[in-house]
Amino acid sequence: MAEPGAKDMHGNVQRNAAAAEMGTAYDVIVIGAGWSGLMACKYCRAEGLRTLVLEGRDGIGGVWTFTPDQRVGGVMKTTETTSSRCITEISDFPMPADYPQFPSNEQIKTYLEAYCARFSLTEHIRFKENVKRTAKRDDLWEVTTSDGSRWLARHVIVSSGLHQHPNDVSGDERFRDYSGTLVHSAAVKDVSSEWSGKTMLVWGGGESASDIAFETSKVASRVYFCIPNGVWFVPKRVSGWPPFPSLEPKVLDHVTSRLRLWLSPTHKYSPFVYEYLEWAFGFNGHGQEAWRTDAPYQRSFFNKSADVLCRVKSGHVVPKRDIASCRGTMVRFTDGTSAEVDTIITCSGYSAVFPFLDESVPAGTDPRKWFKYIFYNEDPSLAFVGFARPIFGSIPGLAELQSRYVAKVFAGACRLPGPAQRRALTERDARFWDHHFRDTSRRIAGLVDHPLYADQLARLIGCRPKFAKLFFSSPRRWWQAITAPWNGCQFWLNDARHHDRIFATFRRYHGDRVAQVWIFVLVVPLLPLLALRRRLKIGLREHLLRAWRTRRAKRQLAGAKAPAGVALELYSRSEMQDLQ
Repeated sequence: MAEPGAKDMHGNVQRNAAAAEMGTAYDVIVIGAGWSGLMACKYCRAEGLRTLVLEGRDGIGGVWTFTPDQRVGGVMKTTETTSSRCITEISDFPMPADYPQFPSNEQIKTYLEAYCARFSLTEHIRFKENVKRTAKRDDLWEVTTSDGSRWLARHVIVSSGLHQHPNDVSGDERFRDYSGTLVHSAAVKDVSSEWSGKTMLVWGGGESASDIAFETSKVASRVYFCIPNGVWFVPKRVSGWPPFPSLEPKVLDHVTSRLRLWLSPTHKYSPFVYEYLEWAFGFNGHGQEAWRTDAPYQRSFFNKSADVLCRVKSGHVVPKRDIASCRGTMVRFTDGTSAEVDTIITCSGYSAVFPFLDESVPAGTDPRKWFKYIFYNEDPSLAFVGFARPIFGSIPGLAELQSRYVAKVFAGACRLPGPAQRRALTERDARFWDHHFRDTSRRIAGLVDHPLYADQLARLIGCRPKFAKLFFSSPRRWWQAITAPWNGCQFWLNDARHHDRIFATFRRYHGDRVAQVWIFVLVVPLLPLLALRRRLKIGLREHLLRAWRTRRAKRQLAGAKAPAGVALELYSRSEMQDLQ
């Protein structure tokens, strides 16, 4: 145990050292010591950049550090990850072997502390330094903290997180006349004894909403769960792959291999696959009509916190679409029914707000306005890490690639396009993702497809795996690589020095390659059809209709009495060649 006063002495030493350093300019200042900020610091230091991290709290971890203080955002006491450790862990720092597939918030905090120790990051972090102002002064950024300290740097990385500023919906007309207790999910840290025997309502369709509905249903007499826009429920654990059930639950994240990306019809958005998924899993609303969404599969945010569904089956949770109006504690739903509700918990999400950015830095809060969802176009010495949101995957997995890219750009190892080209590419990407997620992009900014966006960044970094080269050097390892679940270590494959570590990670998750083999067996017969569909840019249904017409025409021509000119009027030259 430390002697009395030792902590104060250490604080004085830190402050004195900080005062001596404030007059010198860092290469990079990172705002925030959460998951993203720590990786940004690590990769900047790996590129030889002098880096300082400013953190407002007294420890690392950001929202993954549980605190009972309702004024401070963070996880619930019972929160565990919704993405598996395979797709979430840092590429060069695997999670401990004894961790479960979905670690708890306490385990994540311990893991990040071990990461700091492994790469000596703590000595580069200043705790209890709330950033109040960030402005550009000539060629340097000046960052001012709450105690009046001023720090200078050539570059700034904002990693303050997505879950800092709750969206306030108390003024919404649906809740305006409600007289019961109305709270945002950010203030929910644990199941309150005050909810015992009460009627609760959870409003929202995200994973936090599902977790809260599940937990509150254990003590409340009834929980109404409103999902206004519907949702695709994708359980993070499934009992095998219908029609091939399994006694051991499978981790859905493990069906994220390169083989699936290359061959799986779910990645091609086939309408017939939607019907299969509906039959096999009931993903769209999970069989609840009130929760169905019009957004196509993989074009909307996925909810992987599906434990609440068992509470629906038992009757403790009642699915509803939305609230029409409130009067007192009486809530009227859009389906025409009403109920007395004691407490409403709104899970309306968070806004990415940066109050510390000076008015002279109108970077905005929408990642679609930043180059590759990272760089402020007007001044790319300002970058944002951790604000891209995958519909299926993990924010840390993408934030690591963002950190690698930013560090290389700031170190001069990678070059950004010129201003005009950068803006044009940003607008093009925004149009692409807006169309891709056209049913949800207006509500949730920064949505991306995890593997597609990761590959885009990998190309820019120069670390996209060269699978063809691996195939000719080692077919066995090539097969291991393309059938392994998605893991950030794959982006070190081009460097043979990392192969032992990489393939040890692949072997660690080898049990789920069986599912990939089934995908291969089922999809290979469809490859000619998929290739034809891509070449002609027609839908599968149109292709089948055309084939039917072709067969009918052949039969007609076989016994035709009509002149050839009729056929020429009905078919083009290329089509006639197909018929002959």
